[in-house]
Order: sequence, then structure tokens, then C-alpha cells
Amino acid sequence: MFFYDFPNLLAIFIIIIICFRNGLIPLWLSFFLGLFALTPFFLNDFLFPASYMPDQFQYFNEVRQIRSFDFEPVRNMRLTVSNWIFALTPLPYVETIKSLGFFNRLIATVLTIWLYSKKNLRGWPLLFILFYPSFLLYSSLSLRDTIVFMFMIVSVILFIENRRLLAILISLPLLIIKGQNFLLLIVFFVIHLYFSKGSLFYRYRYFLIILVIGAITPFLMTIIELLDYFRLAFFVEDGGLSKDYVNIKSFRDFVVIALQSGPYFMMKPFPWEADSLLQLIQSVENIFIFGFLTFIFYKTSQIDKNITFKWLVYLFAALSIYGLVVFNFGTAVRYKFPFILITILGACYEIYYKHGKLIFNRAAKRLKSGA
Repeated sequence: MFFYDFPNLLAIFIIIIICFRNGLIPLWLSFFLGLFALTPFFLNDFLFPASYMPDQFQYFNEVRQIRSFDFEPVRNMRLTVSNWIFALTPLPYVETIKSLGFFNRLIATVLTIWLYSKKNLRGWPLLFILFYPSFLLYSSLSLRDTIVFMFMIVSVILFIENRRLLAILISLPLLIIKGQNFLLLIVFFVIHLYFSKGSLFYRYRYFLIILVIGAITPFLMTIIELLDYFRLAFFVEDGGLSKDYVNIKSFRDFVVIALQSGPYFMMKPFPWEADSLLQLIQSVENIFIFGFLTFIFYKTSQIDKNITFKWLVYLFAALSIYGLVVFNFGTAVRYKFPFILITILGACYEIYYKHGKLIFNRAAKRLKSGA
């Protein structure tokens, strides 16, 4: 089985070598990108069976059909668009359930090289994306999460750079691939404009808030009922019984549950809730991630409290919305890692972009210089 995916691995190695030889990345980054290109061999159908995440087989089978020109009627547009992106990725073979993991590693590799080209992100933010266990895991599986994250982080960076139209255009595929993440990206755009002094949005922010509240209020209970419907569906899908489900019956219930769900979604599973080795590892990871986020927000607040507060609001909003509807521990880890990465990379990038200051001075300066 190894030999089927070896050409894919070799292609990634060649791209890394070309980038190194052309001075785009340093030796240390080339080494780690090459090392992590191997992870699909060890993190899929090895650490745990591929059937543990059965969605992989849908992506694998449809990409094979697309590359064989054996088209079938579109049943799920979200999957089909993701699979066309996979099918057009320039790697030769889709022969095993591990194959698309190499496609994702190629996307992650190119994305990391692009982030390295943004000198403001060299240092600990770049090291974080390299060694973040959940990103390593999900970018080594035959799932769409790496594609989703790619569109999200590129859009966020471009929006911070005030290339807003391009950012919105790049985010549009998410509308089909993962609509909820597209809506949460729009939330970021709005929050960013709200806190951007000098913008037209900032100048009329109070009027716009009143306008939005006035537009939403008549439909508030309809929105809550719709959210409750999807929340129940997730609860049952994750093994819960309808009779055990607690409905959101009022706006007060919605606010209370949302305030509780954000922090819990960030930390779950706790170590005592883990029922597998993978979940135990993820629970320990959550503790370190929480500590790292706390440190990031502390450092950014020393430079710009406005930016820090904005990113806190966004992260809490994103985690609370997902926390309202996601009950499964594995699903929680999979859905929250893009927002954690975006918050860390985005906050650090915006601090440097607006103030010319690095979050982690000594190490960041060494890596920023290209050492």
C-alpha cells in the first residue's frame, strides 16, 4: 500500500526542494515540511482505523470517479465542490484511503510557505501552525477541513491587509463547501470593520447596530427555533435520545446556553470525559492551547487592547455558535481548530501589520530575518 502513495509523497518533496533551492523557505522549515509530509502514513488507518472517520470514504470514492471521468448526478454539492478541488490538485494518484491525506498535506505545505512569505508571521505563530497536533492530524486525513481552513485564513489575512474585495471573492467557495464557516467569516469581516477606526462602518457603527437589531428582532424566535432544530438533529446524530434533549425555549435560554457553550466547546473533551487514547491526547492538547491563547491575548493586549478585544469577541462568538449545536467530542475538535489557528495567526499578523511589532521578539526576529 505504501508504494501506491509514494509518488504523491515524492511530488511534495520535489515542491519543498524547489522552494528551498529558490530561497523561498529556509532549511529548517524545509526539513519539517518534508517530515510532516509523511504523516498520512502514520495518522490514517494506523493510529486509528479509517472507518473511525467514515466521511473519508465518500471523498475518496468521488475523487476517484471524477479523475476517471465517471461522473454521477450531484447528490451533495458540498462534497462535490470539495472533491473537484481535490481532483484538480496536482498529485498523481488516488489509490488508497490515505491518498487524499497527501493532497491535504500538499495544500498545507503550500499554505505554510505562503504564510512564511508574510514575514510578519515568522516566529511562534508559524511554529504553532507547524506543530499544532489537530492541524497535523486533520491535514493528514482524507477530509475537506484543510481546504476549508485554506479559504478562511487566506481571506482573513487579505481582509486585514485591506484587500477586502479579493478576500470576499476568495471566501465565496465556503458558501457551498461549508456554509456555516462562510457565515462566521462574514461575522469576522463585520467585527473587523466595526473596530477599524477611520472606516465608514466604524463612523456609523451605532446606527448600523440599531439597524441590525431592528431587522433581526421580528424574526428572533424563528431564528432560535431553526437553531434548536439543527441542535436537536446533531444531538440525535451523536447518539442522544430525543427525550433527553433540552430545548431552547426563549431568548434567555439562548443567551445562557451560548455563554456556557463557548468555553466548554473550547475545552472539550476534558481529560475525565475522554473514552479513547485519541480523545485523551486531544484533551491534553486543549489545556496547552488554552494556555497559549491566554498568552497570545496577554501579549497583544500590551500593544493594542482594541485588536485583542476584537479577536476575543470573534473567537468567543465562533466557538459559542458551534458549541450550541455540536455535542460529539471528536467533531468539536475538528470544527474548532480552524478558528483557533485563525485567531492566533490573525491577531499576531494584525498587530505587526498595524504597529510594526512582533509578539515574540527574540525568536520572531531571528525567524523573520530568514534564519
